[in-house]
Amino acid sequence: MDARSLHPEIRNAIRWMPRIPFAHPGLFGLSRWLYNTGAASRLPKGVTSQYTSCGGVRVLLLQPDDRKSDGGIMWMFGGGHWAGKPEHLNAAAGRSALELGVPVFIPDYRLAPEHPFPADLDDCFAVWNWLVSNGGRDGINSAKLILAGHSAGGGLATALAQRILDQGGEQPVAQCLYYPMLDDRPAADRSLDAANHFIWNNRADYEAWCAYLNPYLPDADSLPPYASPARRTELSGLPTAWIGMCGLDLFRPQYVEYARRLEADGVRCETYDVPGVPHAFEVFKPSAQIARNFERSAIEFMRKLL
Repeated sequence: MDARSLHPEIRNAIRWMPRIPFAHPGLFGLSRWLYNTGAASRLPKGVTSQYTSCGGVRVLLLQPDDRKSDGGIMWMFGGGHWAGKPEHLNAAAGRSALELGVPVFIPDYRLAPEHPFPADLDDCFAVWNWLVSNGGRDGINSAKLILAGHSAGGGLATALAQRILDQGGEQPVAQCLYYPMLDDRPAADRSLDAANHFIWNNRADYEAWCAYLNPYLPDADSLPPYASPARRTELSGLPTAWIGMCGLDLFRPQYVEYARRLEADGVRCETYDVPGVPHAFEVFKPSAQIARNFERSAIEFMRKLL
């Protein structure tokens, strides 16, 4: 992709950023280390963090000094299902905790390739069930719990919402999805490799899905339920959604179509679309006005429900 297609506010930040070699399985260890180091973010003042256990899963809890609501957010970090850690959400989830006055729970879920699907979803489902059953003692109203996630974490939040719906019981009040990774099938279309998208390209996507779906391959005839949430045929009954969209994102066709299908199946879905930006653009230039507006849209969506 040509750097001239990038929005002027983030062009230099993206153009000169070194590429992480996710597309090369032999460099996986290096890629994970580079990603985990480079995606660090700082917790805002007025929010404290500590690790705790929810349902037997290690969870990073972000707690605002000023509690304004009895709701809460369960937030999944990104990283292609094979990298990332809860602290990467310190800034984004921390600002939401601060502004909305609610605790944020970030599961330290297991990662591929050591732990392919459904390990991460099982971890998140255990945390969800714990929050519903035990959150009341910490002043959390289980009817005001939101699922949120970035990238692969957005895909995981989507799959979790589907699994919760099928299992019955307490449902999330909403799902807040930042440029979610939803569909394995496009990764098998190697013609998409030529576009060489900024930040996350199709070659990296193919390797990530291979690691995550093992022993299945991307675009397999069938997959276990929830492994690739865009494959679900019936979306009615899912919670209202917000989907943050990026104009130059490899995943854009996936989440544009998922938003359309949600609406078609009677699920209210708000979208916020930013032209001229790649996947996860706001992480690399959070001071840009377009990044602030993007985050503001998500916060205001959640505020209405909390």
